[in-house]
Amino acid sequence: MTMWFFDEAGELEEYQTFRRKDQPLELEYLQMRIDLRAAEAALGDHPCNPEAEAKVADLQGRLAALEQQAPWLAFDYPVGYLLWGPPHG
Repeated sequence: MTMWFFDEAGELEEYQTFRRKDQPLELEYLQMRIDLRAAEAALGDHPCNPEAEAKVADLQGRLAALEQQAPWLAFDYPVGYLLWGPPHG
């Protein structure tokens, strides 16, 4: 990385292309996480419900597959922050 923003304009275009290409994947991941949270809450309300257990297991499996396909989805920090945030130290 260089000191001047305009020296990195090519990197910015690459990042924007990356975001456009993978945004649907991020939205799918977010929706699955929301559905999993709701399914786990329903399972907590009725722990003996086999349908709720199956739904939680299915969503956890789908999330694991998606995280294996795109590991950056489960990073602690957003990819944009890792690329464009201030350096550590």
